[in-house]
Amino acid sequence: HTAVEPLGRALSDPDRGVRLAADDSFRALLVRDAAPNHHQQLLQVMHLNDGGEHAAALAPTMILADQAPMYAEAHHQLAVCWQGLDDNDAAEAAFCSCLWHCRYHYPAWQGLARCKLAEGDYNAAIHALERALEICPDLESARLQIRAIRRRMRRSES
Repeated sequence: HTAVEPLGRALSDPDRGVRLAADDSFRALLVRDAAPNHHQQLLQVMHLNDGGEHAAALAPTMILADQAPMYAEAHHQLAVCWQGLDDNDAAEAAFCSCLWHCRYHYPAWQGLARCKLAEGDYNAAIHALERALEICPDLESARLQIRAIRRRMRRSES
C-alpha cells in the first residue's frame, strides 16, 4: 500500500519510459492491494464486468467493497457495475469512494467524467478528465474526450 503514492507520482514523470513502467506497476498494485481472498474475488468481478455482465457482478462486488472497504479497486469495479446498469448516481458515488482511497486512480477520474457527462455537467466532466491527464499525461482518449466535450459546448452555445 505504501508504494501507491510514489508510483502515482511516477505516472507523470517527464521520462516516458518511467511513466510506462510506473503505469504497469500501478495497475498491478491496484489489483493486488488486498488480502489474497479479496484479490481472487476482485479478479472474478473484473471478469464479469469485462464481459458486460454487470448485474451478475453487482452482488459480489458490493460484498467485496463491504469486506475490504479500503480496497480502491473494489470501489472502482462497483462503479463500473453501477454504470453498466445505468445507475449514474450510484456509479458517481462509487467512483468518488474509489478516488477517496486512491487519488491517483485515473480510470476512476475517467469514469467520474462519464457520470458528469450523463448529467450534462460538461465543465465537471472536463475537470475530471483534466485531473486524469495530470496524473497520467499519456491518456490520449482523455484528450480526445475533452476536445469533443468542448465542441459540444460550443455547439450548444450557438
